[in-house]
Amino acid sequence: MSGEKQEPGVFARQSSGLIRTLSSKETFLLNFMYLSPAASIAYPLTFAVFFPGSNWMLATLVGALLALPTAFMYYYIGMLTPRSAGDYVYVSRYLGPRLGMIQALVNIFGYGIGLDVQTEQSLVIVPFFQTLGMVFHDPGLITLGNTLVSNTFYYFVSTTVMILIIGAVLMLSMKWIAKVISSLTILQIIGTFVIIAVLFSVGRAGFAGDFSSISTSFGGPSYSAITSSYKLSLSFNGLGTLLLGIMIMGNLFIYNNAPIWVGGEVKKGSRAIKSGILYSYIFAAALSLVLVFSIVDFIGQRFFIQASDVGWTTSSGAGIPVAPYSLLAFVIIPTLSNLPLLMIILISSLTWFVSYAFIGGLNGTRAMFAVAMDRLLPEKFLDISPTLKSPYFSVLVFFAIALLFNYLEIYQGFSLSLMFGVISYMLFQYFIASLAAFRASKSAGKLSSKLLISSGLSAISVISAIGILLGYGALTYNPSGFGFDLFSGNVVPSILLLVGIVVASLIWFEVARYIRKKNGVDVSTIFKEIPPE
Repeated sequence: MSGEKQEPGVFARQSSGLIRTLSSKETFLLNFMYLSPAASIAYPLTFAVFFPGSNWMLATLVGALLALPTAFMYYYIGMLTPRSAGDYVYVSRYLGPRLGMIQALVNIFGYGIGLDVQTEQSLVIVPFFQTLGMVFHDPGLITLGNTLVSNTFYYFVSTTVMILIIGAVLMLSMKWIAKVISSLTILQIIGTFVIIAVLFSVGRAGFAGDFSSISTSFGGPSYSAITSSYKLSLSFNGLGTLLLGIMIMGNLFIYNNAPIWVGGEVKKGSRAIKSGILYSYIFAAALSLVLVFSIVDFIGQRFFIQASDVGWTTSSGAGIPVAPYSLLAFVIIPTLSNLPLLMIILISSLTWFVSYAFIGGLNGTRAMFAVAMDRLLPEKFLDISPTLKSPYFSVLVFFAIALLFNYLEIYQGFSLSLMFGVISYMLFQYFIASLAAFRASKSAGKLSSKLLISSGLSAISVISAIGILLGYGALTYNPSGFGFDLFSGNVVPSILLLVGIVVASLIWFEVARYIRKKNGVDVSTIFKEIPPE
């Protein structure tokens, strides 16, 4: 298979029209934003209540090592075939167009940005306003924060506004998108370093004292009262450490392929891909380990688990008026008397979950563009604005879908449960991509053995992680068990959506092939070639 020679007229256009503008620094920042350790590490740690005795540091290392083969797999196949919508290209060329369509539609429909902005609203925006209200003694700001998540209409309006803002940015050229994402990522990194520095500077005693002082001033419990209410043993639990490591892998380290989706817009291919995939991964893993160490040693496992699980107010609701369901709620405690540091943490936290939305938007729009290049969507999706230098029509359609799903998720309850979404995404995205890379290794030249080993290990790692989570979840599916929490949410709509994507993909391909054949185009010949740059 060659990416250099295509039959005239095979593709809908003979060059993508997308410009190579991304530098090594920009791909590094783009991928780090997808990994987003400060946002990603806290959620799986809330499941630690089901794994008493799990070693959080070791679990973080396990999660990083489990996803490492996938990182190398993406690095090698990214060097082999640097194209935009890379995962779709690899899967459709090496495993066939039907699986390629499934992979594309998963990124277009299954994992839209609605859930990302909703998570941003609940875990960042709400504690953001609650914290400001507490610091400035303004009950109105606290009420605003509560209203934004408790009032369905305001919740819908605010998340819709976020989607529109992200969509407006992604309408710009990649040059300006990179500037926006790079700036937000640098802000996020600065905020994460400030969080770590603050926790190191105050230590366990300082954090406990700060919390107790603030909490009791609101009539809430002390630090020791919360930690003493956690009754489970912290003796080492190997199985719990493995399971927590898989949770960390699935929520943090596996999201390491952002540059692959914009591979055709990256300058100096191999160096930029190495910076985007490998260097950013190493940096994110190191930062995650330090961040987890800070939580364990200075916030405390017992306190973090208990507060995340049952809250830190009394039965009457007295206590700190910031819900402890996000890492943000914990790390603002030592900085409440230091307004500059507090504002750095608060403002940088605004990048935490919208980072996924930006990358998800890029993935979805590039998937649409690539599918149109293969003549499975109308050529209109290939239109590049001469002014904006972006595939504006694909962006508009993708964000119309995102707005629709945001409405369905908020008003109709039609959404993926979070961990079910993570597991299915690992299956549809990373496992299938690993199989495609394994097939690609046969014709990878000098990269053949490296791609063969990394993709094989990646497939084994991902499918093993999925199997262990599903197996343990099934064994502990009871109201107080891990499995019940793992699959909490709208399981039936989740399954229907995923099954619907698979069925729709197969029908879509057959219909498109039939229509194109009537117009004298044999779609099957397209998938024997790599799309042009």
